[in-house]
Amino acid sequence: MEVEHDKIKDLFSSKLGSFEPEVPAAVWGGLDQLLSSQPVPAADSASSSANSSSTHAASSTAKSSILKTIAVAAGLAAAVATGVLLIPSGEPKVDEVKTIVTEEVKPSPVEEVADTTVVVEPYIAPLAVKAVPKKVQEPQPQPEVDIVSEIVEEVASPVEEEEIKEEPKPVIADEPLLAENTLMLPKSSSKGFFLGVKADANLFSENFSQKGGDILFSRTERSEMLLKELKRENSDYKLQHKQPVSFGITVGKQLNSRLSVETGLVYTRLSSKITSNSVFNLNETQTFDYLGIPLSLNYTFYQLGKAKLYLSVGGMVQKDINGRYKSDMNFSISDISDTQLGHTLYYTEPYYIDQSIKQSNLQFSTHANLGISYPLYKKMYLYGTIGGAYYFNAGNEYRTIYSDKKTQLNLNLGVKFDF
Repeated sequence: MEVEHDKIKDLFSSKLGSFEPEVPAAVWGGLDQLLSSQPVPAADSASSSANSSSTHAASSTAKSSILKTIAVAAGLAAAVATGVLLIPSGEPKVDEVKTIVTEEVKPSPVEEVADTTVVVEPYIAPLAVKAVPKKVQEPQPQPEVDIVSEIVEEVASPVEEEEIKEEPKPVIADEPLLAENTLMLPKSSSKGFFLGVKADANLFSENFSQKGGDILFSRTERSEMLLKELKRENSDYKLQHKQPVSFGITVGKQLNSRLSVETGLVYTRLSSKITSNSVFNLNETQTFDYLGIPLSLNYTFYQLGKAKLYLSVGGMVQKDINGRYKSDMNFSISDISDTQLGHTLYYTEPYYIDQSIKQSNLQFSTHANLGISYPLYKKMYLYGTIGGAYYFNAGNEYRTIYSDKKTQLNLNLGVKFDF
């Protein structure tokens, strides 16, 4: 603070050290008028007039030189006084300016504030006494403060701009990393849900042959007389289980890029048939309708172009919703060697039976399939699986392919839609 105060004093001393004020013409005119108005002494005689004229001329010349000297000294004193009055009071004003500078430019070092103060010279220089006004007024500090503030703002603004430019640099440096991560983990527009329809067929059927008629679906509805005659006859009875056919709707959720879980509702139709070469011409059919709820976990392990290979494992629980068998018997009394027995059976035994049946227990199974999916159009995929299924023994009354052939080979085709 003291260093800057000395600079201001040096500045004013350098400006006013060689200052010589000009004496106004009015001052000289006033002095001439004053001298001309002095009274002239009366002449006693002609000789005394002559002597006094020379003496008066010498005294007037001396008085004139004295007055000029006094006027010059008065002018110098007025100029010095004016300069002193115009010099701003040192420490308070400088302190105010420096305080404002310090508040405005906090991050700038002391050297920058000192350089900024020197810039004020062009503004203070006009305060030198080049034209002395009639009424001398002290300079107001507000304009100086404003100018200094503006200068400080101009000096400080490049620093602020540099700071602003430096702030976003870390963000720019992170952008390539974000771009790389985006390429490594692309975001999918799909919400991860899919809906599918499928058709499934077991590739294996099953055939059984048995003598005596114990495999008849209607054995509980037949009389003891007929069952004994069938055993005595010992004819061949053939039971054929057809391949089950299934249709279903599945829904699933993609857990990640490789893993998904799937469930749904599956309808299955089981059909069986019994034929014989008995004289009673017995033929029977049996059908069951099952509804099942599967649960599968799918894992994509390889991708070849657009095609994806995946492994599916899971299980299913099924329950029959409808069951029915039909039994048809066609013979004549003459076809039976025992006429009395033939007559009795012909009139007592039902020729045609259409009976609704029901399984008592749930049917559980497990499966493992190898599948492939391929995009057909946008978010629609065609897929197919092939694999095996195992059906646990449910302990039900009526024989089906699930009870007589527990291991099956399945072929499945379907279409899935992503959402």
